[in-house]
Amino acid sequence: MIYESVNGDEPIKQGDIFKNIPRVDLSFAGMAIFDGEEQRELSWKDAVADSATTAVVAILPIKPVTGIVITQDCDTARGEYICLAEVADFLTATSGTAPSNPKKWQSLIKQHVKTNLRWFYLPIDDNLGINTRMAADFRVVIRVPRLDLEKHREFRFCRLKPIAREHFRESLGQFFRRYPYNEWYPLTKEEFQAYSEDSPEPVQPYPWQE
Repeated sequence: MIYESVNGDEPIKQGDIFKNIPRVDLSFAGMAIFDGEEQRELSWKDAVADSATTAVVAILPIKPVTGIVITQDCDTARGEYICLAEVADFLTATSGTAPSNPKKWQSLIKQHVKTNLRWFYLPIDDNLGINTRMAADFRVVIRVPRLDLEKHREFRFCRLKPIAREHFRESLGQFFRRYPYNEWYPLTKEEFQAYSEDSPEPVQPYPWQE
């Protein structure tokens, strides 16, 4: 498929896929803070009230997740940190249901490729242990120290093939250089009314459409 195996001592490159990447989950509303003597449940605002520059010792949940390297190759070789996008189950991530046949699968995949730039589709490859359809989520970025990741290259189980890396790089670039715009702005009042009736989300008219 679109992956290739990689030797453990090869340099880390964009498109490398790792398992067991630590994702720290926290809430500003409350966390367990340890001040050296006791553990207290504090909001982040209260935790940094005395000093916003001193490191805070906290007990936080850490979940091992799959991640794909989004950092460019020049920075994976020399930068202090490497960033990975979290990889999740495709249907769970996109809130979809499994299509019943290949024709419907290709239609669903094509739809997300064209309309949902936050996801990069990753197909099944039984030879590499990828037994479920997955998607990289560009909105969930995990930063890890480069030297630490280099010491744990045994967590890397494959990388994208050159053709897939080209598509991955383009999808990544499109996502981060996008900007919001409302596609209905040039419509007439009547056209906007028809558009709003078909829109899955509420849309607000411009003054000339009211």
